[in-house]
Parts: sequence; structure tokens; C-alpha cells
Amino acid sequence: MGWYDVREGNPVKKALASGEQVVGTFIRVPAPELAQVSAHAGCDFVIVDTEHTPVGWERIASVIVAAENAGTVALLRVSNPGRDLISRGLDAGAHGIMVPQVEDPVTAASVVAATRYGPDGARGTAGNVRSGFGLKMGYADYVPASNEAMLAMVQIESRAAVEAIDEIAAVAGIDCLFFGLADLSVDLGFPGDFSHPEVQSHVDRVLAAAEQAGVPTGVPVSDAEMAKTYVDRGVQMIATSDVGVFAAGISSFVDEVRG
Repeated sequence: MGWYDVREGNPVKKALASGEQVVGTFIRVPAPELAQVSAHAGCDFVIVDTEHTPVGWERIASVIVAAENAGTVALLRVSNPGRDLISRGLDAGAHGIMVPQVEDPVTAASVVAATRYGPDGARGTAGNVRSGFGLKMGYADYVPASNEAMLAMVQIESRAAVEAIDEIAAVAGIDCLFFGLADLSVDLGFPGDFSHPEVQSHVDRVLAAAEQAGVPTGVPVSDAEMAKTYVDRGVQMIATSDVGVFAAGISSFVDEVRG
């Protein structure tokens, strides 16, 4: 694939804005090879997960490069909305940021600001991989192109977040409201029971607010059947997990061989 010119835009962001579906996976095992396999399998994106993994920045950068060279969009889930984490992730080459546990519009707005250069935001400016380290384009071209291509996603995974969902969805620059079903089910008192009526009523509330605001939604899924139930409800961004896929696949393989 070679060097990605940010002036061409972000294909995942474009697809979401056009109402199209995108499918990908979280990368929780930080191996460049897994990012490449995911790309060759047809994933529109991979999300390198730093919230639930001990991965370091050097490895994050190598996974992002591997994903890009294999032809898919590399996104990054940071562990909190800290400006330093977001800045490092973007300077490493991520095409977008996912921030967990966002529960109010002020935090959502801070996420957007951290992903954009001024005057649209507060991201620190430096020559990085997206600008070809200054060899491919100068700031005058790179800054507006980066701001336009940036994908900012916040996760809705608590009762408090759902209660504030209208205000969060109204924040300019939020490109996707991504469910955190596991945390939401735990917070509501039904850990792991994603189909519980109380959990689903909160999901419905978010979907309604997202539709009203014209903001795409995303969800983590364990399999294609689960994905279909959310696609049928208008969810555009579907993400599985490398660990989940491997766990299911290896368990099935062992059972079949022993059986």
C-alpha cells in the first residue's frame, strides 16, 4: 500500500458518513502479523486496543504500520481521554481514536479537541508519519487534511453515559458512538447479559439519540449472528476481537478433533 496520503481522506470515516457498513476487529494481541491477517481477510479497519492490554508505544507503531501496509485503516483505543495518550497515538500514525467511558459532553468535546490541530482543536503540532515527517507535505497542507480525515469515536458504556446521550451525541466532531456492552451490562447490574431487557432498553435509547443527531453507531460483537441483530437496527460499525475469534476457533477445532 505504501505511504498513506491523508489528503485522500479516511475511508472508514467516509463510509460511516455515507451510511455504509464497516467491519473490522480489535487487536488485543499486539502482533503486526495479526493486523496483516485481518487486513488480508477483508477488514475495513483494525482497532489496536491499549485499554485492556500492556502493549507499549513501539509495538503500537509497528502494528499500525503493518495494518496500513496491508491495506486497512488502523485505529487506536486509548485507556482514557488524556490529551497525551491521544496525541501519541495519532503521531504514531493512527487514523482515528476511540476513547472509553465517556459520560458527558465536556469529555466528548475534549476528545474531539485532542484529535484536531488548531484552530479547530488543541492537538500539539509536529512532523509525523502522516505528513511523511515533513518530507511529503508541509503544515499548510497537512493540518487541514488531518483535521478533516480524523475519526473521533467515544464509547457509551454506563448508565451515566446513556442518561447524557443527547448532549454527547450533539457534540460537533464526534464521528461514532460506540457501545461498550460489557461495561454497560456490568454497570446496570446484569454482567455479561447483553440481551437483558434493561441493557437493551439503554441500547435503544442510544440508537434513538444517535439517529436524531445523525451520528453513526458501532458495537463489539462475538459472532456474525450477533452482528446481524445490530446491523438490522442500523448499527454501521461492527467490530469483533482477535482474542474472541481465536478462542472460538481453537475451541471448535479441539472439540471436533477430539470428537
